[in-house]
Amino acid sequence: MPVTQVVTPADVDELVEALKTATPQTRLLAGGTDLVRDIRRPGNEPDVLIDLTGLGGFTYIRLDGDTLRVGATTTFTELQWDPLVHEHALCLGLAAAQVGSVQIRNAGTIGGNIANASPCADGATALTALGADVTTIDGGGVATTRPLGEVLLGPGRTSLRHDEAITEFSFPALGPEHRSAFAKIGSRTAVSVARLSAALVVRFDAAAGTLADVRVSLGAVGGAAFRAADLEQSLAGRPADEETARLFAEGCVVAVQQSIPGRYSLPYKQHAAVGLAYDAWNMLALSPPCEPALA
Repeated sequence: MPVTQVVTPADVDELVEALKTATPQTRLLAGGTDLVRDIRRPGNEPDVLIDLTGLGGFTYIRLDGDTLRVGATTTFTELQWDPLVHEHALCLGLAAAQVGSVQIRNAGTIGGNIANASPCADGATALTALGADVTTIDGGGVATTRPLGEVLLGPGRTSLRHDEAITEFSFPALGPEHRSAFAKIGSRTAVSVARLSAALVVRFDAAAGTLADVRVSLGAVGGAAFRAADLEQSLAGRPADEETARLFAEGCVVAVQQSIPGRYSLPYKQHAAVGLAYDAWNMLALSPPCEPALA
């Protein structure tokens, strides 16, 4: 049986030293909620396990001017309850609150959620709608920042090199004129993996009563969370009313159709997208609660 070497860096310098020796078989451990299960499978044993749990400096949520910065080892419980997240990125807090069980949220980290690259990752859907960037550090000590969409390539696939670790997520903090929401549908009511998720961000022009800066992200449909650009453009400038809610729901259905044409799950996800869209819309509280019309 292969013997795994465990390295426990205590600071950034020690992390860089550990990354210098990383190979494609090396794995990074943060919360371990996905990794521990994966490495127990025969053939998946890492040669080196870089344990980030004792690493200082990567667990934080702070406002830096107009930018919200979230350290990679920040847990979902911390995201769920943090006042800065509630004020400036509510959809991320709502997504964090729906990740697994309390125990999983206490251990699981936002960095691990992204690095694992599951199409069902709740954090990825919210961060995509927020326009997040990802900052990494490599074995040469070089820090790099790039859009989340350039990191997530597909199911279980990222652009991260084997000697690269996520250190931070950053995105423009939403102001008081913004509203955001996150909703998902799973196969059961508790500890559910998303079968479809949506994050919605809008800026509401109260004087005109219209929407602007509309961002719609869908997850668990296709290889990775994505923005529905056509739908966003169609909603910009519209009033916050029942007709717009209907158009939003219809647009989500179209985005699902375009993302997974011919997939066996398409009929279910088309139907689910309608209810999901209305759930997300109603969370914005910009109009009286809306319901889909009965067929």
